Amino acid sequence: EMAQGTRNPNYFLAIQITNEEIKQNVRAIQKTVQARDRSLSSMMESVETLHLTLGLYYFKDARSVSRCKAALDRFHGQLRSENFVPPRLTVSKLGHFYNKVLFAALEDNEGLEDLKILKDDVRGSLSRDGIRTTDDRFSPHVTICKIPRNSSKTIDPSCYDGMQSTYFGRQTIESIQLCSMQKPKTESGYYHIDHEIRFY
Repeated sequence: EMAQGTRNPNYFLAIQITNEEIKQNVRAIQKTVQARDRSLSSMMESVETLHLTLGLYYFKDARSVSRCKAALDRFHGQLRSENFVPPRLTVSKLGHFYNKVLFAALEDNEGLEDLKILKDDVRGSLSRDGIRTTDDRFSPHVTICKIPRNSSKTIDPSCYDGMQSTYFGRQTIESIQLCSMQKPKTESGYYHIDHEIRFY
């Protein structure tokens, strides 16, 4: 079996945030948060790495990764035959997980519904090829600031007071990427992309 729930994931399926307006708005919030709590400066997510995660995976070797690439290509072919139209996501409002992660949320609209269908479809397609996620949950969000797991620190809501209803922008899904958590990031600062199926 390829994915065992006990294994820490080393790959993830990502939708990259490429929209400059969203990046600028994330940067503006990061500046304000840092100005209000300097100790959070080192915990900001680089705007070059902004993404949504569709699924987490564990691959034990290069052959497993190759199988996933082939499965993604098959899924891509299936989408093309269905004249797939990539969802447009509206990124608005701030949210947090237990005051440990500050994120930009997706507006609950047709784009989010379409994203959930795409997530189910790609996970289902990979699963039929024996490639299963290490975690079935799905809470799409764009991370802005994240406290390390071993730290007792939290992000005080006063750090982003008055900015909770920020509108970030709209992102059309351009591709689905298979990214490595362990390989060094690229020169642009984004994750190492092992494979990508593009919609444009």
